[in-house]
Amino acid sequence: MPQPLASKIESWLVEAQLARVEIERGCAIAARAELAAMYVQPHYIETAKKNLKESRVKIGAVIAFPLGGMTTAAKMFETQDALTRGADEIAMMLNIGALRDADDLAVKNDISAVVKTARGHDVTVIIETPDLNDDEKTRACQIAEAAGAAFVQTSSGFAGDATYNDVRLLWRTLSRAQIKVAGAIDALPMVSKLIEAGAARVATNKVEMLFRD
Repeated sequence: MPQPLASKIESWLVEAQLARVEIERGCAIAARAELAAMYVQPHYIETAKKNLKESRVKIGAVIAFPLGGMTTAAKMFETQDALTRGADEIAMMLNIGALRDADDLAVKNDISAVVKTARGHDVTVIIETPDLNDDEKTRACQIAEAAGAAFVQTSSGFAGDATYNDVRLLWRTLSRAQIKVAGAIDALPMVSKLIEAGAARVATNKVEMLFRD
């Protein structure tokens, strides 16, 4: 795998059914490829930390995943716990219901609280584009950026994959926060196309398949 491309790819092993042996195998692949990051459920942060300690791969933890409807206090606790366990980055789910209620202040305060709790660690906000119309996608990006998010991610992967048009919409909307595209991305040409469209990082649970191309 070309090094410049690998450094823009994240391995996301966040499915509930994954066992430790699968996380360890994913860590080995991430370390060998020198990926940007490896995201896991909080339960497996220590496993990832142990297996990636000799690499530069950052460890990411998902928060309020994959629904986002937890209270802000719960998200703050989960964030602090993840950092204490050794996470380098945080990816939180947007409160989609609050966004669709047009309660933009609640959405912003929710994100801001997690960003402050993260204390300088990069926070990604997952906005779930398959469930939103274009106006909602635009507002979600604007709110996340104003609240201090480092990245805005298209989707969790559970509601469906983002489209090329989604990436372009995010690219037109965001001025500071970077774009992260997530989905069942299993081919390097697809990774390249998404980066050309404006993605700074590509998150996939199909990293092993990328090596087969």
